[in-house]
Amino acid sequence: MSISAHLTPEPERRLTLILENMRHEGEWADKKIGALTAFAAAELAFAGASGPLGFAIAAALAAALPLGVFAFSPLARVPAWLSFLDAGKHKTSVNDCLVAFEDLAKYTQGELINRLDRYLGGGITATPYYEDIVGQIVSRASVAARKQRLFRVECVVVGLAQVGLLAQALLR
Repeated sequence: MSISAHLTPEPERRLTLILENMRHEGEWADKKIGALTAFAAAELAFAGASGPLGFAIAAALAAALPLGVFAFSPLARVPAWLSFLDAGKHKTSVNDCLVAFEDLAKYTQGELINRLDRYLGGGITATPYYEDIVGQIVSRASVAARKQRLFRVECVVVGLAQVGLLAQALLR
């Protein structure tokens, strides 16, 4: 046990709350991605593709569909060609919020163990079990951050299609 273990009688409870929050963020990102993908599919089915502008709209909406399906994958590990999904890794700051997935995804397991040990008042380094929970927090925070980045990319693609639909409606 660490010297400061008496300050945090329940580090497991606090860590599991953070872990549960990371799980919830991943599920929430999946719901947003699913809704946007379903919207793009419905719009693709009902949008009239006439002329070059219609083709561009259909292409943008069609591109959103596989992007949304890919975003539903676990994303625990990403291939090297998708390294942009881990942008911002190792740019930690003193002002990082240690319950927000965007900030927690920046840390390695070792860095987060040390940071959370100070943040929660000690006791995390007392057992490997707590360190394993921190590893799960890092993993789930990274997945949630990757899904959120893919959601933003899909928003841009579907947004471009919306601009095209607006232009098509104005040109009629």
